[in-house]
Amino acid sequence: MTQSDSAADPAPLDLDANAADNAATPQKSGKGKRVAIIAVCIAVVCVVAALLYWWLTRNQESTDDAFVQADIVQVAPRVTGTAIQVFVRDNQHVEKGDPLFTLDPADFLAELASAEANLQAAQASYDSSQRQLSVTRQTSGADIDSARAAVETARAEYNRAAADARRYQALYAKREVSRQQLDQANTTATSARARISQAQAQLAQAQSAPDQIALKQSQGSTAKARVAQARAQLDRARLNLSYTDVRAPQSGKIAQKSVLVGSHMNAGQAALAIVADDPWVVANFKETQLTRMRIGQPVSIEVDAFPDHDFTGRVESIQSGTGVTFSLLPPQNATGNFVKIVQRVPVKIVFDHPDAVDKIGLAPGMSVLPTVNVAAAAKPLDRPHPATARTNATAAATTPGQ
Repeated sequence: MTQSDSAADPAPLDLDANAADNAATPQKSGKGKRVAIIAVCIAVVCVVAALLYWWLTRNQESTDDAFVQADIVQVAPRVTGTAIQVFVRDNQHVEKGDPLFTLDPADFLAELASAEANLQAAQASYDSSQRQLSVTRQTSGADIDSARAAVETARAEYNRAAADARRYQALYAKREVSRQQLDQANTTATSARARISQAQAQLAQAQSAPDQIALKQSQGSTAKARVAQARAQLDRARLNLSYTDVRAPQSGKIAQKSVLVGSHMNAGQAALAIVADDPWVVANFKETQLTRMRIGQPVSIEVDAFPDHDFTGRVESIQSGTGVTFSLLPPQNATGNFVKIVQRVPVKIVFDHPDAVDKIGLAPGMSVLPTVNVAAAAKPLDRPHPATARTNATAAATTPGQ
């Protein structure tokens, strides 16, 4: 074979390799289709789930910036003293009016006895002034009449004695009476004149009876004021004695107890705290979540500490101002650079069944997740505030004739 003939012959074909490529191509195409179908299904499921989630939550507003709140009362004695009895323990539940602790009443009993004695003395002084005033009023008219009669009598006696003295003077000039008789007549006349002055002085004193009455009345008013002052001191002493018995101002659980038997307590010094019953929830919603939120809308509440309990409540109120407005240093947006920040507004949520909540034991500060159904109608709360309800019930139970 020549060189040209060998060059003209075509190269032999690799039939096995072509056959393998043709067989792998359908397998790869089928696998890619399956992957594409799975991806499309997953995308459809995600879109459907997203639409379903949006559909279910489009009328719900929730926030994790929410906490349980309750009234906390700091109990402090109103007088200074030493604790001699303590009736409560930490975290113990007490009812309104239950005894908490007692201060030593010895000093206050002594003050009470002193106040009672002062009142008795003031009352005796007032009674004496009233008796003197009554006597002065009764004798004033009779004394004036008697004094006037005494003046007239004294004048009559003086006129007679003066006439006798003049007659004796004439007789003495004629040497018909002795000098001794004349001196005696003059002395009688002088004594009668002195009795006129005395009677006039008594009349003037009797005529000053209204002034005496006014003086007695003034003294009586002063004594009456002292009685009122002594009675006020007695009432104050009784109050101070009652303050030694410290009782619970409202129902709740004891917290932060620092009083012990033998502790010296100053007036106003916090001895313990009472966390009141009937807690509520304060949820800090974003301002953009309040568009359709209204008072009275239902709320489902999840408490982190009790995940197995389903709590329900209602929106009671929405604060008139964002939280930052009432902060210690509110921002001054008119100064410096301004960056818009979505603000949060506190919303108060009350439980539908406060008695059941109290039994579970929710404590202030617990984290909750409230969800408000903003599509529900805003109905007014159909129950009064629990504290008001308890007050009304107590008043009805203690009112006579109920």
